[in-house]
Formats: sequence, structure tokens, C-alpha cells
Amino acid sequence: MIKDLIIKSTKSESIYHKAIKQLIFKSATEKNNPIREKSLEKYFDNRRADVYFKLKSGDEIVAEVQNSKITVKEIRQRTEDYNKKNIFVLWILHGMGSCVASSKLPKDIKDTKISTIENFLHRIYFGRVYYINLDFTDSKTTFSAPFALHFSPSWKKKNRKMFHSHYDKYFIRNINYTKIPSWNLLTVNYNGFKLARFYDKNIKSILKKEIFKFVLNELTNSQEHYKYKIIRKLVLNRFSCKYGRYLTLDSFSDLIKEKKLDLEEKYILKIKKEIH
Repeated sequence: MIKDLIIKSTKSESIYHKAIKQLIFKSATEKNNPIREKSLEKYFDNRRADVYFKLKSGDEIVAEVQNSKITVKEIRQRTEDYNKKNIFVLWILHGMGSCVASSKLPKDIKDTKISTIENFLHRIYFGRVYYINLDFTDSKTTFSAPFALHFSPSWKKKNRKMFHSHYDKYFIRNINYTKIPSWNLLTVNYNGFKLARFYDKNIKSILKKEIFKFVLNELTNSQEHYKYKIIRKLVLNRFSCKYGRYLTLDSFSDLIKEKKLDLEEKYILKIKKEIH
């Protein structure tokens, strides 16, 4: 989905923030969302929500667009302030804005910088961060569809610490892209926060299903004597290029723990020692 709008910036609001805000306001209500009320820039005491929705269920949602730099403390405080009013929060970042440590695109990539707020949102949203990108030329703004990214640790252990650059802090992570199927919104309680999200699937659950299906297909009746090392090698050869070695082995370990793969539990500890 691509939208073309004519948008003008103001002194108090960047072209990017204003454009993404209006895209969310327009698209979420056009795409069959069960929305009863909607508003741009709705005030809640000292907070001004970028976009406000009230669902037919009665749940209230504010969408907060972030383009400029912001601290984790401010993200947390804004979320908590809305939550105290029983309002769910949807955070969407501009993938090319100064709030991110490196430009974010809807694709898989290894060893990429993420900002502290990207890391924080990934944790509270159970493994996803939402982005929208736009291209601005001659007063014409072209939008990408919203997309979700999942972060996992680099296989290089030297890259798993927090890095410092001038006044900025950042992490290095592998990134996997997940498609968002529609603009429909879901309200959830995650990690002590009331959050709104799209109906995208968690990347780890996707990978686990793919590994499970792959192993079942590989292990025919004549191959039941396969040992752990052989299965592990097959799984890594099949999935580590796309998902990274860390996430692949971590998901493989989960399947053993959940007894979905017929392998001894002693291998769980073996994998954990390898990836940590």
C-alpha cells in the first residue's frame, strides 16, 4: 500500500511527524477497523495524543508517532500517563528519523544499530517495533506501509554490549522483518503496559513453526536414527542465513523444551551455553 499526500511542515512539527500522523488517522479508519470515534491531536490533561481512536468495544487507543530523538524515560512516562486513564498506546517510529540509530527498512539484515528506545519498545511489545517510512520530494510525500521488525542478538559476542558514540547510546542487533496484514488494531496488556498493536505475527513463533515443519519433513521413518548434531546442522543450514544463528538455535531449543521435537532435554542446556 502506498499513499500520496501533500503535506506542509510547521515550525512546531516536522513534515515527517505530521505526514505519518495523518496517514495513521486516515488509513486506520478506512481499512475496516471497528473504530467508533477518531480524532487528531486529542488532549488528555498535559498530554496531547497524535491520533486518538475509540473502538466499538469501548477500548481507547492513542497512536504516538516518533521522528525526533527521545529518551526511554519519556517513552515510558507518556505510556504510563495514558495507561493511568485506561488508554492503550500504539508507538510508531519513523524508520528514517533521528529517533532510530540507523535507517530501518522492511527487510532482514545482520548486525545493525538500534537506539535505546527501539530496544525498549522491542522489549515491552514482546519482540516487535513498528515503523513507517516516507519519501519527501517537491512537497509530495510517499509512504510505505507500516511494518514490524524483530531484533535478536548478534552471533558475535563482542557486539552484544551497549555502545557509546558521542552523546548517543546504541545496541547492535540482527533484524528480521514481519509483514503487517492490515491496519486493524488489537489492545493487549504486555509487561505491565496497556498497548495497542497490529495483527502481525511474532517472528519467533513463525520461525518455530518453520523449523518444526522442516524437521518433520526431513525425519522420515527411515531416518529416525538421526542424532542431535545432524538435526542441528540441517536446521542451521536451512534457517540461519535468514534468521541468524542466535535466533535459529534459540527457537530450536524452545521446540525441544516444549517436547515438539523428539530430542533429549540435555541438549537445551548445551544450546544455551553455545549462544550465551
